[in-house]
Amino acid sequence: MAGSALAQATPQSPFQRAEPSRQDLPINPWDPPAVASDEPAPKGAPPDSAAPGESPLDRARRQVVVLQRAGKLLGMGSVLAGDGRVLTALSVLGHGNNVDARFADGTVVAVRLVHSDRAWDLALVAPATARTEPGLRASRAVAAKDAKLTAFSPGAKAPAHATIKIKSEATLVGGDGALLERALVLESKPKATELGSPVIDEKGDAVAILAQACTGPTDKPCTLGGFAAPVAAIKEFLRGVAGPSPQQPPPFGLRVAPHDAGAVKGLRVLGVGPRSPLASAGLRPGADTIVAVDGVPVSTSDALASALRGSGRTAQLLVYGHARFRTVRVGLWGPGRGGFRQVDPLKRWPARRRPGLRRTPQE
Repeated sequence: MAGSALAQATPQSPFQRAEPSRQDLPINPWDPPAVASDEPAPKGAPPDSAAPGESPLDRARRQVVVLQRAGKLLGMGSVLAGDGRVLTALSVLGHGNNVDARFADGTVVAVRLVHSDRAWDLALVAPATARTEPGLRASRAVAAKDAKLTAFSPGAKAPAHATIKIKSEATLVGGDGALLERALVLESKPKATELGSPVIDEKGDAVAILAQACTGPTDKPCTLGGFAAPVAAIKEFLRGVAGPSPQQPPPFGLRVAPHDAGAVKGLRVLGVGPRSPLASAGLRPGADTIVAVDGVPVSTSDALASALRGSGRTAQLLVYGHARFRTVRVGLWGPGRGGFRQVDPLKRWPARRRPGLRRTPQE
């Protein structure tokens, strides 16, 4: 369905392969914990608990993200519990490049496609910056026709919600001609920007994902339409993918996140390492946004690291904070990169060790 997705190492349809051994499978964030096990429980985000007076719908809404490209809405996605990656529909991503995710707190983070299943139109994308959302949990129940279900769509400030009704279960034709058994047919066709949204039950847990497949008769040409991939298919997809890769260390001890608000676009400062070269630059985490380095705009962590490494011993940062711009000149030979000593340009020897200079005793 998506051009760049063809290059991904995608698992086959779960209905066209043998069930692998459980010992060979990675931890599935949507699988329930074992009743008894000698293995330690996997580390992850703490279980999400609703705030006082918060409904299960609002709790689930906080784990829903809006996917976009250059400000254009593409579709929806949801953060996986204990994983940090975002589950969405593969057809939402298009060619898969330059995709951003807008989280519930308004933060916009670049994401990249890491795993996909063309059969069920499923995709897993990884944020460029580590996130700490608790994530959405899978329901232990199977979606029923009379169940009260909810899906999400992009809203002006927060994702809007709409009621979803299941019409029936059917065998549809998915990507690569795979047969999608027990796919959930919807009573109404979802909007294009609703694809990738989780379908949640009254408890706020996910029972399906909105996606696309051939919804017409199997003996006739394909008519693309919306359907819901059930939790069983999603769990099978997640069992066949690797766990999240470790995050790269922040450049120069500086933790940042993409920020795009109004006319200011850059990298919001999240934290500065105490022994990093930028520790004495006066950057204010949570308040300052780095707009440019030496006059070159930066909007990604990789661009910032490249610009700083190319600046030599000092760099000039254009920073926006507290409704004004300011220039900050920083030295990149700080505590984190010790060993530098001033050199005498005439003798080419360190000034403290210049030969021939001896202190005579005072008379």
